[in-house]
Amino acid sequence: MASASASSSLSTMSLLLLLAICIPSLCSPTRADEFDYPPLVNGLSFSFYKSKCPNLDSIVLGFLKKSFKNDIGLAAGLLRLHFHDCFVQGCDGSILLDGSASGPGEQQAPPNLTLRPAAFKAINDLRALLDKACGQVVSCADVVALAARDSVFLSGGPKYKVPLGRRDGLTFATAT
Repeated sequence: MASASASSSLSTMSLLLLLAICIPSLCSPTRADEFDYPPLVNGLSFSFYKSKCPNLDSIVLGFLKKSFKNDIGLAAGLLRLHFHDCFVQGCDGSILLDGSASGPGEQQAPPNLTLRPAAFKAINDLRALLDKACGQVVSCADVVALAARDSVFLSGGPKYKVPLGRRDGLTFATAT
């Protein structure tokens, strides 16, 4: 009799513990606009291109959906490209700059030699599509950031907001 009572108490406590763990996760935000984001750096906003390129998000997402049908590995390539762009001088699009007479560009730096050429081509194609739709208002740095974000989402990851308004770098990191 005592073991039945102890077993029942243990089951009740287990159920309460399970509910205490599961209920908060069911109530947690699941959409990108419900998350608390840290304060934005001056000059960046979530609606930076709202008036100048209102279809920016749908253009990027549509382009990537079509591209991933042919090459899903491109998603990882775009995410890695964004990481390498942000790593040295910040997220300024300088990874896209070609070298000059003063030296090689970031693409020729040893850590970047294995970046996928298809990722660079996708950014250039997306850039041309956005220029045609909106004029030359969207920075390359923002194109790379948006492509990385949508690559994560289209690969089954979360959808999150990206603050926009980055300025493109005019110089690239050089090896010293």
